[in-house]
Amino acid sequence: MANTHLIEHGGSLLALCEGGLPYEVTGELETKGAYDFGGRLRTAMTAHPKTDPVTGELFFYGISMARPYLTFHVADAAGRLMKSIPVDVPAPTMMHDFAITEHHVIWLDLPVVFDRERLGRSLPFTWQDAYGARLGVMPRSGGPVHWIGIDPCYVFHVGNAREDERGRVVLDVVRYSPAEFGRFWQLGTDPEGGGVTGVLHRWSIDPGRGTISELQLDDRSVEFPSLNDQHVGRANRYLYAVTDEDNGGLIKYDTQQQTARSHPFTEPVHVGEAVFVPATGATTEDAGWLISIVTPRHGGASSLVVLDATDVAHGPIATVGLPRRVPAGFHGSWIPEPGSTQRTQG
Repeated sequence: MANTHLIEHGGSLLALCEGGLPYEVTGELETKGAYDFGGRLRTAMTAHPKTDPVTGELFFYGISMARPYLTFHVADAAGRLMKSIPVDVPAPTMMHDFAITEHHVIWLDLPVVFDRERLGRSLPFTWQDAYGARLGVMPRSGGPVHWIGIDPCYVFHVGNAREDERGRVVLDVVRYSPAEFGRFWQLGTDPEGGGVTGVLHRWSIDPGRGTISELQLDDRSVEFPSLNDQHVGRANRYLYAVTDEDNGGLIKYDTQQQTARSHPFTEPVHVGEAVFVPATGATTEDAGWLISIVTPRHGGASSLVVLDATDVAHGPIATVGLPRRVPAGFHGSWIPEPGSTQRTQG
């Protein structure tokens, strides 16, 4: 069941769920069938692939309960699968997201590990302290992974990664401490549907020295970090995230000024991932709109809201009432009409 994300690549619309192959759908969202890149994809596919905004390449991976537990894939801009490279990790972990930069792939090998005894009862993963936690820096061409240990934590979603002027990799993520993750797991809450959330952190990774420094960027509980996808893997100033604190809201982070502006909703709602839509002819990173699906916590139909990304605190500039409640938590993409020069995936 491919129900987590929808992207366009190489002229194909692909519905994604990390447990199996993607499914190709039509522009009307009718199912065409499983999509295996012409028979070349022989693993599952992550629901969080990354498109390089300069080369158009699609970077992704598949996880498996059997060896190889992790396989790295690269498709060219036309949609041809060019590389499939096993990456050695010691066990099958719940690796939900990863990151790219201009030259590197960043792996998150964290202590939520497949547990066969949970099959058929719930998500078949458990926190295992003994597994440890580490980040891996690998050339995008493949090759050895430089692993560096970190304090135990978990990450569902990455904001962005980039290389700085000192050659370090700067990685922004929503980080769950062991206690935060334990609360989430105990409640059985789907992170895609609101509830317990993590906190925005920044890791600065120095592969040459084998060190990682960590900085907490905010103290609010947030999820679904997003950005203008023309900056994926490159320097970005702005990140957007949603929060379930109080009535729910949407936050814009200025990572240069280390400030944040937010729009809190007046009624209790779950706020879906904010997808960035660039303005035609935009000359600044935040010129565009944020689109989100907002759902009342206590019942009722959802709404699609549009915010000016340059002024998130102003709140929605347009609201479209939907005929029914939309299940919270699905990721989405902005896919322009064919022939348009815009191309954004969220």
